[in-house]
Amino acid sequence: MGKFRSKLKRHSKGKLWGHGQSATSNPAKKKHRTKAQSRFFQPNLSLAPSTEANSGSLTLDAIKEHDVRLSYAVGNEEPTVNDIASSLKSFNFGGEDEGMTELGSFKTFKTFASNYSACTNMTFSKLLVGFRSDSPLHKEMLAILAALTEVIKERGGNQTSTEYFLALMETLDAAKEDNELVASVSLLAMGIKTVPEAVLRKKFGDTANLLMELMKRFAETDNQIVLRGLINSMAALLRAQEYSIWTLSSTLDYFDAIMAFVIHVKPKIRKSAQHAVASIIHGSSFMQSTTSTNDDDEMEASSKKFTFHPASGRIATFSIQQFKPENIAKGQTIVLHTLGLLRDTLGGFKVDDIKTVCEHLLSIMTAANVLIRTNCLETLYALFKSSSSNLSANLIGKLITALYEYRPDRLDPRQTLAWLTVVKEAHVCLSGHDLTMCVNALPKLMDICASDLWMNARIEIVQGTSNAIKELFTECIKPACLVRQLADDNRNSITKCIKAVSKALSVPFGHVATHVVQTFAVVFDATGRFFGEELIEPMKVIGERYDADSAFRLHIEHAILAAIPTMGPENVLKAVPLLKNPEDREVLLDRSWILPLLREGISESTFEFFDSHILKLAAICNQNWKKYQESGNNRLAHVNELLCSQLWSLFPGFCRKPRDMFNFKLVARNLGGVLTSSVNLRAPILDGLKELLTNVDDDGKEVLGKFSKNFLPILFNIYSTKPNGSYESVLRTQTMEVITEYLKVTPPEKLSELYEVAKTTHASHEAGSFASESIFDIIDRLAVYQSSDQLKQLFDDHIDGVLKRKTKKPTVAKSLEKLKKQQRKAYELLLNILTSTTEGSVEFVDANIDQIKDLVLQSLKTTCNTTQAARLNCIKFLIDKLENVSSDEDLIKKTIPEIIVAYNHGTSKKDNTALNLILRIGEIYQNEDKLNDFVDVICAGFGGDSVLISNTILTLKAVIAHFTGNLTVATIQFLLDQILAFLVGKNRSEVNAAVIFLISFIKVLPSPLVANHLTTIVKSLSSMVPDTKRYCRVHIGYILKKLCKKFTAEEIVKLVPGNDEVTHKKLKNIRKQMNRQKRQKSHDKDDSSDEEDVINSLEKKSHTMQDILADSDSDLDDDMEVDKPKPTKKSKHSETYIQEDPDSIVDLIDINSISKISSTKPLAVIDAEPNESEKKKKEKDANRGFKTAPDGRLIIADLKRGAAVSDSDDDKDKPKQSESKKRSLESDDSSDEEDNDEAVPSRKRKASDLNSVASSRYVTGGKGIHRSMATASVKSGATGVSRISMGTTKSASTAYGGEYVAKKAKGDMKKKGKLDPYAYIPLTRNVLNKRKKAKNAGQFKGIVAGARKGAAAGSKTRIQKAYKNKK
Repeated sequence: MGKFRSKLKRHSKGKLWGHGQSATSNPAKKKHRTKAQSRFFQPNLSLAPSTEANSGSLTLDAIKEHDVRLSYAVGNEEPTVNDIASSLKSFNFGGEDEGMTELGSFKTFKTFASNYSACTNMTFSKLLVGFRSDSPLHKEMLAILAALTEVIKERGGNQTSTEYFLALMETLDAAKEDNELVASVSLLAMGIKTVPEAVLRKKFGDTANLLMELMKRFAETDNQIVLRGLINSMAALLRAQEYSIWTLSSTLDYFDAIMAFVIHVKPKIRKSAQHAVASIIHGSSFMQSTTSTNDDDEMEASSKKFTFHPASGRIATFSIQQFKPENIAKGQTIVLHTLGLLRDTLGGFKVDDIKTVCEHLLSIMTAANVLIRTNCLETLYALFKSSSSNLSANLIGKLITALYEYRPDRLDPRQTLAWLTVVKEAHVCLSGHDLTMCVNALPKLMDICASDLWMNARIEIVQGTSNAIKELFTECIKPACLVRQLADDNRNSITKCIKAVSKALSVPFGHVATHVVQTFAVVFDATGRFFGEELIEPMKVIGERYDADSAFRLHIEHAILAAIPTMGPENVLKAVPLLKNPEDREVLLDRSWILPLLREGISESTFEFFDSHILKLAAICNQNWKKYQESGNNRLAHVNELLCSQLWSLFPGFCRKPRDMFNFKLVARNLGGVLTSSVNLRAPILDGLKELLTNVDDDGKEVLGKFSKNFLPILFNIYSTKPNGSYESVLRTQTMEVITEYLKVTPPEKLSELYEVAKTTHASHEAGSFASESIFDIIDRLAVYQSSDQLKQLFDDHIDGVLKRKTKKPTVAKSLEKLKKQQRKAYELLLNILTSTTEGSVEFVDANIDQIKDLVLQSLKTTCNTTQAARLNCIKFLIDKLENVSSDEDLIKKTIPEIIVAYNHGTSKKDNTALNLILRIGEIYQNEDKLNDFVDVICAGFGGDSVLISNTILTLKAVIAHFTGNLTVATIQFLLDQILAFLVGKNRSEVNAAVIFLISFIKVLPSPLVANHLTTIVKSLSSMVPDTKRYCRVHIGYILKKLCKKFTAEEIVKLVPGNDEVTHKKLKNIRKQMNRQKRQKSHDKDDSSDEEDVINSLEKKSHTMQDILADSDSDLDDDMEVDKPKPTKKSKHSETYIQEDPDSIVDLIDINSISKISSTKPLAVIDAEPNESEKKKKEKDANRGFKTAPDGRLIIADLKRGAAVSDSDDDKDKPKQSESKKRSLESDDSSDEEDNDEAVPSRKRKASDLNSVASSRYVTGGKGIHRSMATASVKSGATGVSRISMGTTKSASTAYGGEYVAKKAKGDMKKKGKLDPYAYIPLTRNVLNKRKKAKNAGQFKGIVAGARKGAAAGSKTRIQKAYKNKK
C-alpha cells in the first residue's frame, strides 16, 4: 500500500541550522565551493556559462554562436550553403546527428585542454580528450606538452611525432624531479608508437641506455605508472630494430630488463611486461614483413629465416627455470605467472624450444594442483590455436598421443571439457599441417567421444562433446571430402569415424539423442558427397524415429535437410523409401513428410533420376487418384492427388544446377503434356523452367533453345487464355516471366517466325479485347529481337496511332477504357525498345530519336493518367539519350509541370520515377548554375489548386534535400517564407506537405543556418490551426524532438508562446523522454562493461600486431579512464578432491593419478552402507513422530489454538533460533565469489519446511483470497475466523450479524444485552479513497434500499393483520 502524502504541504522546508550551529563557517556541503575551485583553469570566469536560468545571456558560447551565424554574410552577397559550411569549421551546436563535413584544414578535436596546448598531433589526443583537472599527473603532462609544442613552433617544426620524440628524450635527459620524469615517460609511451622505425633505429643506443637507467632507478618504486611507461617504451623501441641488432648482447640485456618484470608481484606491471614481451616476439619489424628483393630465392630464404624470434630462447630458458619443484611445492603463483607468459609467446618459439617447453609442461601437469594443470592446458590450447608455422606435424602428433595419457576422470566436467577442447584444437591444428595424418588420428578421439563422453550423465559434457565432434567434422574431415581423390585416400579412417558416431544412435531417448541427431546434420553435410552408402544406415535409423508429435521432429528434419544436397535424393530415398516394396502400387503416407524436405534441399541432381523414380511415383499416385475417384473413395482420392502434386513440386529442385543437362530430353515431353493438360501442376513446372533459364550455363541454354519450338507455343497459349480465378491469374503472370527468359535463348530465326505469327494473330482480333491485349504483350516481348524496319512498322501502327488517339485506325480501340490500357501498353513497348541493347533496337532509336521526342511532347494532352509512370520513364531515357540537353529546351520546360502533377511523396512506381526525373533535371540546371531558376519554375505551382500546391511543396522538399549545397541563402529564405505561409493554413494536405518540408529543412541544413530561422519556425508551428495541428501531430512531434536535440529543449521552450499549452506539453514530454534515454544509455553502458566476463578460458589468443599493441596500450594512468567501473576482485580459491577408498590409496607421483584428481566434488557412493547414527534416526522416526493405536492406526491430534507446527517431538528439545540466523546458517557458502559479501536470507522455502507444513491444515480467515467463501460478507471483506487463533466457530456466526439470525423464522431477532440487529458499516480509511467513492456510496444505498423494502413489507403485514382482526 502506498504511503500517505499531505496534499496541503507541497514543498518541504530546506535544511535548517542545528541548534547553536548558525555561526558555523565550514558547512558540510561544499557543492558550489568545489565547483568554483575546479574553474581555476578558465581564463575568464566572467564569460563562463552560467548555471542559473535567470542569469545574463552574454556568454562565451553565445558570442561564438552569434559570430558563426553572421559569418556567411561577410564578403559574399549571396553565399551558398556550402560556403556557410566551410566557414563553420569546428563550430558545433552539440547536436548528436551532426554529419556535416568540414572543408577546411583545422583541428578535428577541441577539448578543455586544447585551450592550454596548441598541439595538433593526434598521438596525444587521448590526453587532450581525457584530461582531468584534478590529476596532478595530467597537469604536469599538459604543461610539458605545451612547452614542447611552443619550442617546436619556435624552431619552425611541423609537430611531427619525430620532433616530439626527440624533444621528450631531451626532457628526460635533463629532468631531475620525479614528477617531471613520470610525466615525460607517460608522454613518451604515448608518442613512441607513431615514430618512424628509421628514427628509432638511429637513436636506439642512446634511447635504450636512458630507458635502462630509468628502469633501474624506478625498479623498487611504488609508482606503477612510470614502470609501465618505461616497459612499453622499451618494447616499442625493440620492436623497431632489425634482425641483426638482436645478435648483440646489449640488445638481449635490454630484453632481459623487461623479462625481469614478467613475474612481478603487482598485476599491472606484470601484465604490461608480459604484453610487451608478446608484442616483441610477434610484432617485431622483421617478423611482420619480409624485405623485398629481386631474387625470389633470397626472398624465400629470408621469409624462412624469420619464422621465430631470436629472443624466444631466452624466454624458454627463463620459463623452464621457474618450473622447479621447489616453486611448485612452495606455491603456485610464480608457475601460474610463467604459464600466462607462455600462453602469449609460445607460438613464436623455434621448434626445439617449443618441444622442450611442452615436455616441461607435461611434467608439471602430473602434480596434484588442478589450477596448474588447467593453466597448462590453456597454454597448449593457445599454442595449437595460433597455428604457428614453427610447429611440425610430427610434434603435434606426439603431443596428441601424450595428452591421451592425461585424460581426467569422466565425472569431472571442468577438467574433461578443458582436456577435450585442447585435444580437439590439436587435431584442427594438425589438419593444417598434415591433413592425412590428422584424419588417421581422428578415429581414436571419435571413439572416446561417442562411446564414453557422449554417454555421460553430465549435460555440460554431452554438449561440449557434441560441439567438439561438429568442429572436427567441419574443420578436419570436410576438407578431406572436397575431391574424390582425397576422399578415397582417407576412406577407411573417415568410415571409422562415421561408424563411431553412429554407435550413439543406439540411445533413442534422453538428452543425448537430441545432440546426436544435431551432430549428424554436420556429419551429413561434411561427408555425404562421397560417403553416401556409409550414411544410409544411420539415416535410416534417424528416419524411423520421425514422429509428427515427437520432440525430435525439428532436429530430424534439420538433419535430413542437411543430407539431401550432399547425399542426393537417390541415397535419401533409399534410406527413407516412399514405397514399401518396388512392386507396390501404394505410396506410404507416413513417409510423405520427407517430400517438403526434398523440395527444399535437392540441388545438383540428375534428370535421369527424376524421370526414372519421381515421375514413376507421380504416375502411381495419379492412377490411384483416378481409381479412388471413380470408386467414390474421396478421402484416398484427395490424398493421392496431394501426393502427386508434392512429387511434381520436386521438379524445381532438380533444375538447380543439374549434373546431366543433356538428359533434359527425357523429361521434356512429359513437361509439355502436363503444362497443356493439368492446370494444378503448372506452377512447379514454370518455376523449374525459370530456374533453368536463369542459372544454367551456355551449354544448357543451347539445349533449352532446341526445345523452344515446343515450349513457347504452349506458353503463348497459356498466357492468351483468359484466367479463371486468382490462381490462374498468378500462373499467367509466371508464364510471361518464363516467356521473357525463354526468348533470350531462342534462335533468331525462330524469333522472327514467332513474331510474324503473333502479328497475324493480333490483327485477327478486335482491338482492345482480352485476346488482342494478351497477344500484344507477346509482341512487346518479341519486338526487341526484331530488325529496325520491323520496329519502324510497329511504331507507326501500334504506338503512334494509339498515343495520338487515331481511332480511325483498326489497331486503336474505340472505347475510352480500352484505350487507356492500350496507351499504357504502348508506352511500355516504347520504353522496352528505348532501353533494349539489341542491335535492331539501338539502330531504330538512333534513326528515329527526334520523331520519338516529338511524339512524347505532342501526346501529353491525349495521354491518360494511368500511363504517367511509363511516360515519365520514356522522358527520362530521352533526356539521358540526347546529348548536351539544356534547360531551355521544350522537353525540359514541358516536363517540369508534369513531374509536379505526378509527384506525391509516395513509394509507388510513379512517385519514384518522378523523383528520379526531378533529380535529373535538377542536375541539368545545376551544371548551368541556374538552380535558383529551377526553384522559381517549380514555385509557379503555388498558383494552382490544393493538390498542385501540395505536390509543389513536396517537389521543393526533394530539391532542397539533394541540392542544398548550391542554393543561395536568399532562395532558402524565400522558400521557408512560402512554406510557413502554407503551414498556418486550414487545408490538411497543404499543411501536411509543409510539415514534411520542414523535416527535410531541419535535417539537411547546417545547424547555425537552421538556428537563424529557429524563432520563425517555432512560432509558425505554434500558430497552426488546431485541426491541422492535430492532424499532423506525429510529424510535429518529430520536428520538436529534432529541434530539442540540436538546440536543447530549454531554448525551444523560450520561443513557444505562453498560450500554446499543447506545444508546451509536448516539449515537456520530449524533455523527459530525452533525459530518460540519456540515463538508460549510460545505464546500459555500465551494464555492458559489467557483463564483459570471460565465458570460456580457452578462447583464441590474438597474436596479430594490432591486437597485441592494443592489449599493451597503457599510455596514461588509470585516472585517464573517466567513470570506468572497476571489476570486482574475485578470489582464485579452488578446491581439489581425490577419489579414493580405504582399500586403494592414490599415488600422486603416478601419471595415472590424474584421473583420480577432480576439481568438482565426487558423487556419493550409492551403495554405501548407512552409519549407526542414521540407523538409529530411522528407527527412532519410524512413525514420523506420531502416536499409534494398538491396531496400528496413526493418531493425529488437531492443532490447538496458538500451537506451533512441528515434525517430531525432537523439536521440543532444540533451542529456538531467529529466522534470519537459521537462514544464514543454512545458506550455501559462496565466499569463492565475494569474500566480503554478507549472507542474504533466502526467501525460498526449503524442502524441510514444506514437509513440516504438509501436515498442517489450512483454515480460511482474513480478506481477499483467504476469506471464507461460505459465510463471508462480500462488501465488508471480513470473516468470522481469527487468523491469530486459527479457531473455528459455528458456521452461522462466522459472518457479521450471524448471531442475530432467527432459527425458526426469517429475518433477525433482538437479543438481550446486545445491540439491535441493524446493519453497521465499519468506518475505515478506504472510505476516504476517491476512486472507491461510488462503491462506498453503493453500500449506503443498498442498506437504505433494504431498510425501505423491509419497512414496506412490515407495514404491509401489519395492515393485513389489522384488516383480518377487524373482520
